[in-house]
Amino acid sequence: PVPEAATADITMDELEVQLDTMDGVVSNAVLELELAQIPARIKATGDADGHLQDLESSIQLRMTVVGALVGAGTLTIQMYMDSVASEMAQARRWALTAKRSGRNDLAVRALQRMKAMQSELSEMKAAMEAS
Repeated sequence: PVPEAATADITMDELEVQLDTMDGVVSNAVLELELAQIPARIKATGDADGHLQDLESSIQLRMTVVGALVGAGTLTIQMYMDSVASEMAQARRWALTAKRSGRNDLAVRALQRMKAMQSELSEMKAAMEAS
C-alpha cells in the first residue's frame, strides 16, 4: 500500500493505475470484486489494447498466490486480516482523494473495495468467534 502522505499527492492517473495494480492486494473479496467487474469494463471501453484482459490474468494469478501463501502457512489468518485492514484504510484514503478531485468513478471503485473488505473482515471475525 501507498503511505498515507503519498496519497495526498497522488494524481488521478496514478490512482487509476493503483486501483488496477493487484501486486499488493491480499483481500480475496477485492480480487473477486475486481475480477467480476472485468467483463463490464471491457464492454464499456472495448479494451483495444488488451489492458483489462491482462488485468484479469493478473487478478487470477494473485488469487492463486494468496491462496498458496495461506495454504502453506506463510500468510497466517491474523496476518491476512491485518493486511486487509491496511488495504481497507488505503481504499478509504483513495476514495476521499478521488472524491475531492471530482473523480467519482474512482471514488466509487475505492468505496466498493472498502465495503467488500469490511464484509470480508466481519465474516472472518464472526467465524473465528463461532469456533
